[in-house]
Amino acid sequence: MSAPARTRSRGSKARTEGRDRTVQQRLAALERERDSLRAELARAEERLKVLEKNHAHVSDRIAWAVDSLHNILQGKG
Repeated sequence: MSAPARTRSRGSKARTEGRDRTVQQRLAALERERDSLRAELARAEERLKVLEKNHAHVSDRIAWAVDSLHNILQGKG
């Protein structure tokens, strides 16, 4: 059981304040890490969009080249 506030020792109050400070520091560190991870995720999502766009462009170019080769081969047949 917890002692009433008026009967707690000063050491107990200092320990509680110390724990509160530690919890606040851990919370602040976790919030910074969360923000960092969100920023990293945003960069990764943007990079993914660029890669998908490039992939589509390359696929279109390859399809165009294959069609051109088919047309050339059909013209010689």
